[in-house]
Amino acid sequence: MAGSNFKKDMNQNDVIDSAKGFFTSFGILFLVFLIALVGSIFFPPQHGEQAGGGATAPAKVDAESVFKTTCAGCHGQNLEGITGPNLTKVGSILDAAAIENIIKNGKGGMPPGMLKKNDEIKAVAEWLAAKK
Repeated sequence: MAGSNFKKDMNQNDVIDSAKGFFTSFGILFLVFLIALVGSIFFPPQHGEQAGGGATAPAKVDAESVFKTTCAGCHGQNLEGITGPNLTKVGSILDAAAIENIIKNGKGGMPPGMLKKNDEIKAVAEWLAAKK
């Protein structure tokens, strides 16, 4: 009889030992997850970084497509002007720097900040300055 109680106690100890092992493993994994989470909050990836760690090459901005998606609603698909002024010959009046300033800061009925990215602003300003 004493032998049967010993076998029963061993099984209970095995269950307790495996539960301790499980919770220890789970605790370590949870700690690693928390460290990764906190690290991603305090050290987010920089804009333009790839997963490999290298920065991407700057992409060439298609000024005409940026204009058509952002500006053509007021200035027309062919620069003819709708609610905004006609821009077909804006380059003969304003240079690229002046156009860039208007895109950034607005003028008249045009609100500032219609374009947010500097490379897009510069590309559209240069594209419009060539319209003479």
